[in-house]
Amino acid sequence: MPPASSSSSSRWPQRLIDPTTGLGLTRWFALVGALSIGLFSLGMAWLLSNYLATRMLERDAALSRDFVQSIANIQQVGSFFKDPDGPESKEVTEFFAHVAAMPDVLRANVYATNRRVLWSSRAELIGKTFPSNDELDAALRGRVVVNREEEDEEEANKAHKAEHQGLRADVMFVEDYLPVFDQSGKELIGVIELYRQPDALFAAIRAGQHLMQLGAVAGGAMLFLILVGFVRHTERALQDQRRRLIEAEALAIVGELSAAVAHSIRNPLVSIRTSAELHHELGGEQAEVHAETMRNVDRIEHLVRTLLTYASDPSEHQTSADLAAVLRDAVTRFAPELKSQGKQFLIDMPQELGKVAADPMVLAQVFNSLLANAAEATQAGDRISLQASRRGQQALITLVDSGAGIGAAQMQNLFKPFYTTKPRGLGLGLALSQRILKRLGGDVELHSPAGQGTRVTLHLPVTELPADTTGAAA
Repeated sequence: MPPASSSSSSRWPQRLIDPTTGLGLTRWFALVGALSIGLFSLGMAWLLSNYLATRMLERDAALSRDFVQSIANIQQVGSFFKDPDGPESKEVTEFFAHVAAMPDVLRANVYATNRRVLWSSRAELIGKTFPSNDELDAALRGRVVVNREEEDEEEANKAHKAEHQGLRADVMFVEDYLPVFDQSGKELIGVIELYRQPDALFAAIRAGQHLMQLGAVAGGAMLFLILVGFVRHTERALQDQRRRLIEAEALAIVGELSAAVAHSIRNPLVSIRTSAELHHELGGEQAEVHAETMRNVDRIEHLVRTLLTYASDPSEHQTSADLAAVLRDAVTRFAPELKSQGKQFLIDMPQELGKVAADPMVLAQVFNSLLANAAEATQAGDRISLQASRRGQQALITLVDSGAGIGAAQMQNLFKPFYTTKPRGLGLGLALSQRILKRLGGDVELHSPAGQGTRVTLHLPVTELPADTTGAAA
């Protein structure tokens, strides 16, 4: 069934017949969105990873501080811190031993409030004072301080911290400064400095960081996909709106054109057809000429009516059509012509199909256009079948022909208005059918592999469902 719409263009402006040009929003968003969301995800992963490591180390240091403070209270070492030059009691010795035996401790230093090392697990540091130490200064103000020695900072830190002497350069450790108060908890009496290598804590931090990084990447990917889907939906909506605006512009031009054509052509056509009918009835040698004149007049009238129908909204008319009756009228009109051309015309439809909320003339225009296409697509001996049925609230009309079919290159232009391969065609057949059906809440499907014929299926909503009746094949 060759469509009224095809690959060759008419004289209509290109801006009216190519409304589906992509806007490119999805492509640009994919590029910009991937970059921005990727950077955001990496930044969030870095921030969260560092926050996790800092908080876990601070919490571990706070627990160590509470443990050290409890030992200091039990051993009652406050007097030693206040008078470190006095004799060292057994309780003080046990306190230092407990501090040095804490888990994962590499070294322990005990500072007085004057910054002097009162005791150290490394004997050569006892009695020394290290003036340049910001962490110690903060701890002497009562704060728990954590300093994590990163691998790329180890050498720089150890170069300006004299208390790091003797520590292995290849060992990553945590430096905790823990303020110690008297038993009243009000007066600062000293600071305990611990160099710790908590491998289990480091492993837990790395595992948590990996989870946060994976979560940030997965969250960024999900956000990207959601936003891309939203942008694609928006782009489709914009393209659809653009197509509607262009269609409205085309309809305005068609409306003006059809009104002018109807006014200028229909009156002369009536006179021509009337004269041809009169001469045809009188007979004579030119009877066939007059019959051909009437056919051409009817064809021009059909084109004018097609223009008027395309420019109007089929849903504006508050009428209903008996679907089976409109189909039978179309069959009655085309059956004799197809028979005279030597083509088989098979009809399978019930007596009643229900009513459609549309003008009967509008539906007739759709069926006549499709049957005309089928007639033009077939040769003598080919077959055309029309089948109608109901499925719930819908009526299905299927028209199948055994013609040559439609090439794949033409399929994309089937429903575009004003495209035609017919020398005298207007290019509105399928475009008009699709527009009418969609405005009525239905749809049209077309399958036409090259060389395998064409199948057109119409879906129409019915407003009244009659009782089931059985149709006969003709």
